[in-house]
Amino acid sequence: MKFKKIKTALGSFYIKHKKKIFTALRILISAGLISYLIFFSSELQDFRTFLNILKTVNIALILASASVYILFIWLSALRWQILLKTQKIRLSQGFLSSSFLIGYFFNNLLPTSIGGDIFRTIDIAKKARVSIGKSASIIVIERFSGVVSAATYTIIALLLGFTRVGRTSYVIPVVIFFIVCIILVFIILNPSILRLNKVVQKIKFLSNIIEKLREIYHTFLSFKKYKLSLVEALFCSFALQMAAIVNYYLASKAMGIELTFASFIFIVPVVATVALLPISIGGTGIRENSFVLLMVALGAPRNRSTVVSLLLFAMLLALGIIGAIIYIVRPLIQKRSEKVLQ
Repeated sequence: MKFKKIKTALGSFYIKHKKKIFTALRILISAGLISYLIFFSSELQDFRTFLNILKTVNIALILASASVYILFIWLSALRWQILLKTQKIRLSQGFLSSSFLIGYFFNNLLPTSIGGDIFRTIDIAKKARVSIGKSASIIVIERFSGVVSAATYTIIALLLGFTRVGRTSYVIPVVIFFIVCIILVFIILNPSILRLNKVVQKIKFLSNIIEKLREIYHTFLSFKKYKLSLVEALFCSFALQMAAIVNYYLASKAMGIELTFASFIFIVPVVATVALLPISIGGTGIRENSFVLLMVALGAPRNRSTVVSLLLFAMLLALGIIGAIIYIVRPLIQKRSEKVLQ
């Protein structure tokens, strides 16, 4: 009887605080992985060793690496703008860039259940006065185009000879991942070819979901008319992936790591895909550890790889801080603009 009461109490506590529990777990995972990277797997015996390695950094190259983020933000805003235009939503790249940076703030600095994509969805819905469903569907397509570009670059890396890391072959999972992406693109462009709408209607469980998410479903269907826009968005995604590769390559060069540029065509898409796993805060810890693991497997020294990983992490935090400033300042600017118009 006592055990039943405890079980019931724990069950109700879990239901009531589920979001907080998962957020706490994600914080612990991120903190644990970063701690593991620095103190247990890095060969950085003490803080002095870390500083000595840091003193050898090429300042010009690290600044060049950081400046790539300017292009990254611009391309991200452009891709988002292209997709929004298909739904008759016209917003400036300036506003979209600010929203994207605030998204970085929510993703990387705030341990909440409100991720950057959720913020961007709500931000656009409010600004353009459209439904959350329509705004969310654009974000999903945007994210998916990024996954397709990552899969494509990974295939290119395989063709360049990066078929295994250590003794582990990555050919089969990468090829399967690429094929799945291509099939999903085909379905988005030709939703009626498999008669999915009729299949969904026959299955009660799926039909109930579609009923609730009907607007998102219809927005996806509408992209059949905007194939050119989807192609443009994909080009932006390919350019974004290349910007990320250049960013990682220059940062590694700055630390004296002599891996080829082709190595990063393999490393970056894999790291970006792994970081999408929703088990830490904004991929923190997973991204850094997977990056070091791949770098070391391809011949880079572990201690310097760790320092590069932490420098790249610091760049993301800097973007988040900029996003936080914009988040605070933007409402004040909007209020002033409204007063001037009145």
